[in-house]
Amino acid sequence: MTPSEIPSPLDVTAASGIRLRVWDYGGDGPPLLLCHCAGTCGRVLEPVIARLSLNARILAMDLRGHGDSDKPTGADHYAWECFGKDVLAVADALGFKQGTLAVGHSGGGVAVTLAQLSRPGLFRKLMLIDPIIAQKWFFPAVSPLAEGARRRRETFSSREEVRERLAGKYPFNAWSAESFDAYLAHGFADMPDGTVRLKCPGAIEAHFYEAGDTESTLARMGELKVPVLLVTGGASYMREHVLEQHKKTPGSRLEVFDNVGHFIPQERPQETAELLNSWCG
Repeated sequence: MTPSEIPSPLDVTAASGIRLRVWDYGGDGPPLLLCHCAGTCGRVLEPVIARLSLNARILAMDLRGHGDSDKPTGADHYAWECFGKDVLAVADALGFKQGTLAVGHSGGGVAVTLAQLSRPGLFRKLMLIDPIIAQKWFFPAVSPLAEGARRRRETFSSREEVRERLAGKYPFNAWSAESFDAYLAHGFADMPDGTVRLKCPGAIEAHFYEAGDTESTLARMGELKVPVLLVTGGASYMREHVLEQHKKTPGSRLEVFDNVGHFIPQERPQETAELLNSWCG
């Protein structure tokens, strides 16, 4: 069944009363939950979602601090385990049953992995796209990504100004036109004065990069007893770490997209959808 072009918004209450937004694209069959990367939101994945032809109910969540989900203040709200528990809250609220599928990109890959490790059997299959799961040395005491996020401009006069300022800059200069359009449409909120503002403030995105290391999660990859598809890009900074994840996850399958960086779904939405259709079909 073709996913709906205009998803229905669903709100789920997680720990501490935090409201999580889930976008329901409809479809028959078991749920397929998609979790996005840091600094974006669920609807940025719409160029992938539009190409899905699965017998599934397509759902995309906005992680806490992102999109239309609540944005609690304080770094303690953005520890990795919080994101895993949020996935469990969504699963419980929407009544996920046996056969549910999950896709997680980057930090979203960590979230669905932690949920599966916490509740084995929650998902029937996992597709993990460049998940930030690595040895401790990968996580510096002072994160350049966090520092960059804190300096990021948050308010613009219009989406057209955002386009003019960001289109030629990394990572957006490698994104497909559709993906960048989805980011402009859904990654910014319309303000009363006519300006637009990032839905994931830089200070909150910085907490995401300072959530701590995931070495303990890497050590537990062997506990994943369901089929796991690991995806990375030949030019991604996570490539060697995904290769290590593959070694530690018996029976997992590895796919490497040549000449692609970390933002695989945004750079190659068509190929990402084709792989997902094949993997989950």
